[in-house]
Amino acid sequence: MAIIYNTLRLKAEFKTFDDEYGNPTGITLRVYDTHRIQIGDTIDIGDSEKLSTGIYQYDYLLPVGYTAVVYEFSGVLEDEIITGRSTIKCDWT
Repeated sequence: MAIIYNTLRLKAEFKTFDDEYGNPTGITLRVYDTHRIQIGDTIDIGDSEKLSTGIYQYDYLLPVGYTAVVYEFSGVLEDEIITGRSTIKCDWT
């Protein structure tokens, strides 16, 4: 469980259907509440967040007022949209 108002390092891996890492275009990060309402703005992910081929990370400040958030990385790889989501449970302590 994550503590509210701490910075979390969110990570994403993008692979082809052949299980090879690849660098997608148009990578975005969105964060939603548990009612699927987006929190804040869409974040563009670029080369400064790239760790290696197909692996990206973003440091995100967990907002106050949520018991859980869902983060979503999305991009286009080999003309296919690839989207991954994960839930983070939040606590004040």
